Amino acid sequence: MNYLYIAYGATWTIHVVYLITVMRRYSRLKKEVDELKKKS
Repeated sequence: MNYLYIAYGATWTIHVVYLITVMRRYSRLKKEVDELKKKS
């Protein structure tokens, strides 16, 4: 049963890290879009 808890925890950790990565990429992309809008 311990393996089930470890797998559950690992899955949540992977999801949280993935969401943080996506949020960082999105904010970086939004900054680039804003800079391009200012230039034009």
